[in-house]
Amino acid sequence: MARSPRRSSPSQPRLLTLELSAAALSLLALCAWTWLVLTGHTAALDARLHAPGLPLRSVRGQLAEAFSLLTHPLLVLLAVLAVAVFSYARRMRRLAIALVVAAVGAPAAVALSAWLGVERPSTAFADSVSNLGGAYPSSHVAAVTIGAWVTVTLVRAHRRPGSSVLAWSLLVGCLALLTAVAQWATGLAHGSDVIGGALLGVAVANLALLAGGVRPILVDWARLGLPAEQVDAHAAVILNPTKFDDLSLLRRRVEATVLERGWRPTTWLETSTQDPGHEAARRALADGADLVLVAGGDGTVRAVSAELAGTGVPMALLPSGTGNLLARNLGVPLDTDSALDLAFRGRTRPIDVVAVTWLDGEGATRSERFAVMAGLGLDAQIMEDTNDELKKVIRSGAYAVAAVQNAVPDPFHVTITLDEGDSEARSAVMVLMGNVGTITGRMTIFPEARPDDGLLDLMVASPDRVTDWARLGTQILTGRDSEGFRTTSAARVLIETDDPVPFELDGDTVGSARRVEAVTEPGALTVVVPR
Repeated sequence: MARSPRRSSPSQPRLLTLELSAAALSLLALCAWTWLVLTGHTAALDARLHAPGLPLRSVRGQLAEAFSLLTHPLLVLLAVLAVAVFSYARRMRRLAIALVVAAVGAPAAVALSAWLGVERPSTAFADSVSNLGGAYPSSHVAAVTIGAWVTVTLVRAHRRPGSSVLAWSLLVGCLALLTAVAQWATGLAHGSDVIGGALLGVAVANLALLAGGVRPILVDWARLGLPAEQVDAHAAVILNPTKFDDLSLLRRRVEATVLERGWRPTTWLETSTQDPGHEAARRALADGADLVLVAGGDGTVRAVSAELAGTGVPMALLPSGTGNLLARNLGVPLDTDSALDLAFRGRTRPIDVVAVTWLDGEGATRSERFAVMAGLGLDAQIMEDTNDELKKVIRSGAYAVAAVQNAVPDPFHVTITLDEGDSEARSAVMVLMGNVGTITGRMTIFPEARPDDGLLDLMVASPDRVTDWARLGTQILTGRDSEGFRTTSAARVLIETDDPVPFELDGDTVGSARRVEAVTEPGALTVVVPR
């Protein structure tokens, strides 16, 4: 089956150049206008735009002051920060960075106005809470301009239709205009101060886009650089619906990218509690998918990897779980928009998967593949005892809570055979196998592990004292074996225990096992990774 080349869209350099130019011009305009204000060249303009001087106790005066309070820079700051936290939780991390930079613009406007020290006009509202800082630039206008940009950016980042973007743009544009009128009408700012505030807000907005990354946030801005013709390829998205609060947002983000690439419509497949992704992956293959995007946790990634192994169809990761272990080890960004962009612009890399067959506690033989790690004993018990609800709140910290609950693990007798070598029997509390080196919490257990070396790394933990666990920390930091924690590697590993012990694959417990055979399948899985 022919694969279409992953060529780069011309929109990226054009969009970046456009935003760099906009940022530079807005800063130059702000500096030029500031020079004119400070040198008195705008005095004639301010005289012509003399405020009407609304009476303090008049209806219009009270309404103007109330409106100024609602658009106070402090309230704008809190609102933008709240949206930034919300965006970060939705895995729109570049957008969150841009919003934090934008939020800083509100207090920065107040600080700048206080530093420049331009006097406010004589006004009856001098004791108002809105009378904050100096007159120039107007911190209220700057803050509301930033808030207006945030609103429009959110609408665009959520891939809303053009009519929604236009409607929201008009709404927040009117809000910014009313803010400017209220500041001028109450005598809290000159006309030149209002213009300066607007220029500062625009400059901060452009800088925020640059800080967060223009393309990942506004990938569909103006539909620049769309292919002139369709590409004979299509993607399938396999998603775990429990990992998303807003599935429509994910769909809009994916479809916007697919539209830009010129691919055919996407196939959408959901996992279930009974099947983490095996059947969905088989359906994607049967449908002839040229690329399979996996939006879920480690369990979903493992199931899809097992089905795609040996097919040559590339898998792209949209990290959506707590651990996201394969994504972390391959350098895939955890930000959904960045990961989605990578899916269509990255390079393909063949990595190993591990075929594992085990005899469970009931005497039944089971088989599966994994791409990250598997373990018997303590680590599987920790996974079993980790509270799923707690994971939603403190994420990887939930594993630490479970680890404390299992601080004194019971040892078990194990016999290990590597490749065709001799067997070795010993007592252990944990046997960990890794196709990659880093686990939850960015701890590197196997510093020499590579996902494409054809080998499976193995750790056998046999601590005698509490202090031995401290040595594990030293091993993680130094990459050297410590007493009670030995690492090695092989293409085939056979593990046998006297009694069934807890067993896990890629962080998901699969019951217990008393005999486990793991064999690497070199280069069986094709994954999209950064260039």
